[in-house]
Amino acid sequence: MMRLHRVVWRDSPWVGIAFIATLLVRTLPSMAQTPAQSTQPLADLSRAFRHAYEQVRPAVVLIEATTRQQKRPLPPFHPEIPEDFRGMGSGTIVSDDGYILSNYHVVANADSIQVTLADRRTYRAKVIGFDSLIDIALLKVEAQELPTVQLADSDRLQIGDWVLAIGHPLGMGTTLTHGIVSALGRQAGVLNPRSDEENRYAIESFIQTNAVINPGNSGGPLLDLQGRVVGINTAISTRTGYYIGYGLAVPINLAREVVDDLLVHGRIVRGYLGVAMESEMTQELIRKRGLDMERPRGVYLKDVQPNSPAERGGLLADDIVLSLDGIAVNHFNHLQTLIYGRDPGETIHLQIMRQSQIRQVAVVLGEREDDRRFSEGHQRLEQLGLSVESLPVELALELGFGDELAAELGFALGEKPVVVVDVDPDGLAADKGIRVHDVITEIDQERVTSLEQFMRFVSGLDEGQFAFFWLWRPDTGINVRALMIPE
Repeated sequence: MMRLHRVVWRDSPWVGIAFIATLLVRTLPSMAQTPAQSTQPLADLSRAFRHAYEQVRPAVVLIEATTRQQKRPLPPFHPEIPEDFRGMGSGTIVSDDGYILSNYHVVANADSIQVTLADRRTYRAKVIGFDSLIDIALLKVEAQELPTVQLADSDRLQIGDWVLAIGHPLGMGTTLTHGIVSALGRQAGVLNPRSDEENRYAIESFIQTNAVINPGNSGGPLLDLQGRVVGINTAISTRTGYYIGYGLAVPINLAREVVDDLLVHGRIVRGYLGVAMESEMTQELIRKRGLDMERPRGVYLKDVQPNSPAERGGLLADDIVLSLDGIAVNHFNHLQTLIYGRDPGETIHLQIMRQSQIRQVAVVLGEREDDRRFSEGHQRLEQLGLSVESLPVELALELGFGDELAAELGFALGEKPVVVVDVDPDGLAADKGIRVHDVITEIDQERVTSLEQFMRFVSGLDEGQFAFFWLWRPDTGINVRALMIPE
């Protein structure tokens, strides 16, 4: 046979080619005639992608935020993100009366926010509230009967699940990408809360995905194959500012906490334990502390804050938290996330290891000092009979409170007074002549620089004492009103 083949190839190459073709036809029929059913799973997957996209696309909006500052705070991508995309992001409509979820970094310090719907309608949006610790903001536009998304239970996600990302990357219009859940509870060190103090409390428990996410996707939804929202796309890990590997999304269960708190309480309400935790249990830490553990597990407490809920509950430095209400914890951000979902005053039951002994500890959660003072400031304003918000740029321009006037009154770039948005006609403020659209520039000779700073200052005013509110009006300029703080 070998000799015959050599003769045939040498004497008649066309015969050899015909022989090979015959072999291919006989041995590869499945490649030449692929059965339709072999591609059916891929066709089904494509249909699932299309259905999810068509179902959710109308509820994904483009957000354009502008500010009078020369530079906006950088989003949690990379310092080299192009300037054009720093004020651009996406949003997810979660109620038909105009509530929209997005990222805090998309709208941080914005003077004006414009929302463009899928049908090209545009609206001005205002920030209802935000939680910079998880990079989520809730916006509101004045519209009705808007398309909405369906929210899933992000706790049911598993590594390997298909996910889809929808948003407005790079201002190119609505875009769909796909991938899988690459990791859960991921910490990436990408959040930029409002202050260094808050940075200690930032909660990073991201869904990591290889679905392509770029600048402009922030605030858009991450979906399961049923088109339900499992996360809010937030960041990418990159050295270039563009996608090179994986994206990060805030689990929708965490974002839902923000929405519920803002709509029910008008502010963020989160549990507070008051401990400093080691980022990860390691064999080295076990050896160094002489712990009776075969393998690393639990969350190691480096420190317990004085007069904190943790101290009052009996926790000590060097304790190892093994579980919270029966849920095993092996990373500090998982423990943070569980506590975040509880309210101040709620009791949690911790299983801990102390000096190699397993113990049960019950702790009544408290509230962070900043959160408490903001709440007390809000309550005090209610007693005075007025409501305020950060002065929007459109209203500032309408009233004539421009950059030059702000500078004359001592305001630096990034500092904003508050404006009265509601006055109880039977309240103390109305009795003293305070009215809607009064701009509060100072209180007791303390210049107002932000809504948060104003609320904290108001919370510290002494009961039964007068406080002097410095107000600016277009017609009269600066006025001063003295209000007695109710006991």
